[in-house]
Amino acid sequence: MRVKSEKRRLAILEAGKSVFLERGYDAASMAEVAVRAGGSKQTLYHYFGSKEALFVAVMLEKGAAQVGPLFDSFHQNQDLRAALADFAIKFLRFIAQDEILGFRRVIYAEGPRSDLGKLFFENGRKPGLSRLAEDFAVAMDEGRMRRADPWRAVVQFHALIEAGPFQRLLEGAIASAPDADLVEAAAAAVETFARAYDIGSVALSPASDPA
Repeated sequence: MRVKSEKRRLAILEAGKSVFLERGYDAASMAEVAVRAGGSKQTLYHYFGSKEALFVAVMLEKGAAQVGPLFDSFHQNQDLRAALADFAIKFLRFIAQDEILGFRRVIYAEGPRSDLGKLFFENGRKPGLSRLAEDFAVAMDEGRMRRADPWRAVVQFHALIEAGPFQRLLEGAIASAPDADLVEAAAAAVETFARAYDIGSVALSPASDPA
C-alpha cells in the first residue's frame, strides 16, 4: 500500500509540474492535474490540501533531490573557502534551470496575493538556509570566519550568488547564460563574501601565466 501511495504522490507531482508550467499558476486547475495524474479531485486533495500546497510540493520535490545534498556536502567540508565555492556554482546551476526560473517567476507574481511566497519560504528556502547558518556559526566559533550574525551572513551569501546572470535570466533580460558566465558569477560571489567575512584570499579566476 505504501508503494502505491508513493507512486500516486509522484504521479500527482509530475502532473502538477506540467500543468503549472504550461498554464501558469492562476490558470492551472486542480481538476486538470487530477485528470493528468489519472485520478479524481478527491484523491488529489487527499494528498495536497490546496493548489498552493501542491505548487510548493512540486518545487520542493526537485529541490530535495538536487539542492539537499549541497547542504550535506557543505557541512562535511572543513575547508570553508572550498565549501563556499562548491556550493555557489552548484546552487547557481540549479536555480538557472528553465523549470526553476519558471517556478520562481510564479512565486514572485503570486506571492503578494496568496500564501504561496510564505509557504515556499517556510518549507523550502528557510530550512536550507538555516542549516547553512548553523555551519557559519560553527565556523565563526572556530575562528574560520569573522564573527557576525550567521543568518545575515547566509542571506548575504545567497544574494551574492543570485546577482549577475541569474538575475537577468529571472527578469527575462537574457534567454540563457553560458556556463562560463555562471562559473565567473559564482567565483565573484565567493570572493566578495570571503573578503567581507575574513575567510581568506579567494582568486576570482585561475591566475594566468605571465606573458
